[in-house]
Amino acid sequence: MKKLILFAIILSLLIPTITMAGKKYNEEDILQGILQRLEGEFKEGDLNMGGIILDRLISKDEMEDISKKVINELGITGVEIDPYIDDVDITEEEGKYFIRQYTEEFESRHLIVYGYDINKNMIEFTIASYSSPDCTQEETTLFINLIKHKQNFSINGIIEKVTSIFKSYGKPLETTTCIIGTLEGKVSGKELKKDAAKSVMKYKGKIVEEYVDESIVSYTAYTPLIESSIFSGDKKVNLNLAVRYNEYEDKTYIWIGTPIITIGY
Repeated sequence: MKKLILFAIILSLLIPTITMAGKKYNEEDILQGILQRLEGEFKEGDLNMGGIILDRLISKDEMEDISKKVINELGITGVEIDPYIDDVDITEEEGKYFIRQYTEEFESRHLIVYGYDINKNMIEFTIASYSSPDCTQEETTLFINLIKHKQNFSINGIIEKVTSIFKSYGKPLETTTCIIGTLEGKVSGKELKKDAAKSVMKYKGKIVEEYVDESIVSYTAYTPLIESSIFSGDKKVNLNLAVRYNEYEDKTYIWIGTPIITIGY
C-alpha cells in the first residue's frame, strides 16, 4: 500500500512535466506565436515549396501536362487568359482568371502559372527544365509559391497536396514558411533584441547568429520544436527573424521564417 501511495505521488508530480514536454507545435503556431509576442499585426503568410521532380529534360507538351496536374491539385480557379492579348488585371478579379506563360531558350524551358485558388490565395508555380551544354546533366524542377493574406495561416492541407505531387515522382519536397507582420512606428534595436530573444526562448529556441546594420536587424536561431533544420556553417538553424523600418509607411516590418527566410526583405 505504501508503495502504491508513493507511486501515485511521484506520478502526480510528473504530470505537469510530461504535459509540457509532450506539447506539440506546428510551424505556423510558432511563427504566429512569435509575431504575437512582438505585438505585430499579421500582414501575409508566404509558403515556398519545391525541388527536382525529374532527372531529364522534358518537352513543352509534357510541361503543360504537369501544369494541368498541379492546377487541378492546388485548385486554381478561373479561365486561362493570355496577358499579351487580354487586357485583364487578374489581381482585381481574384479567382476569375489565371495566366500560363511558356518561354524557351536553347535547352532551357520555363512554364509559369499565376492565379488564385478557391479561397483566393495567390499562387504562382514554375516548371523549369534544362540540359547542360554538353548534355551531361538534365533536370526538371517544380517550385510553388503561395501567399495568404488571412490571419488564419493554415497551410497543412496545401503542403499535403504538394507532397503528394512530389511523391508521384519519387522525389523529396523542400519547404520554407514565412509570415510578415508590422508594428506602428520605429522600434529601437535594443528593445527589439530583448523581445526577440524572449520570443524565441518561449519555444525552447536559442539565437545562434545576429546581423545588424543601419537598415536591418536579423536573427537566426534553432529550436528543437521545429523538425526541419539546415546548417549555417557548423551551426544548426531552423528559425529566422528579420526586421526593417519603412520610413515611407512609418512602420516596422517583421519577417519570421523557417528554416530560413527565402523572400526578399
